[in-house]
Amino acid sequence: MRIPFLILTILVLSLQCNASVASPLVRDKETNILFYLHNIHAEKDSSSVLVAQNANAMAHARGIVAFSSVYVFDDVITKGPSITSKVLGNAQGMYVGTAKDGYTILMVIDVEITTGPFNGSSFVLFSRNPLRSTRELPVIGGRGAFRMAQGYGMLRMVSVHCLTSTNPPSGDVIEYNVTLWHH
Repeated sequence: MRIPFLILTILVLSLQCNASVASPLVRDKETNILFYLHNIHAEKDSSSVLVAQNANAMAHARGIVAFSSVYVFDDVITKGPSITSKVLGNAQGMYVGTAKDGYTILMVIDVEITTGPFNGSSFVLFSRNPLRSTRELPVIGGRGAFRMAQGYGMLRMVSVHCLTSTNPPSGDVIEYNVTLWHH
């Protein structure tokens, strides 16, 4: 009586183990999206706001983002580098100064497309973002047309805190070239 029960238990456990192995993501579609994110640090109508910082952060401030600083943002994304280019959507998220040298942030960003065939869909990028080197952020998911998306975004700084025809005062423009695989 014990042997058939033992065999049945082993059989059920082996079926459960086999069922729990995840099948690889089927990549039906590849989508490439190029856009420009406008992160504005103005006194009025800023799109990026400091919400937390350790009292010692400024004593150790170096680089671009002070260690321990936490910012939230709600940035516009456009088709071209100019703030007057066609608006494609918005990007919301936060970044944290995670390096004492001030040149690495930890960033989570939800990019929502509000025009065209992907209207109402979004994807999420999340990773360490070294501001002085090649910047690549992985896509870790999405919603709508990008549900279960995987991929990556290559970032390139277009302008930083400058007064140019493509950028408002005290703002950054960052080019995102994103490749997504989704259903």
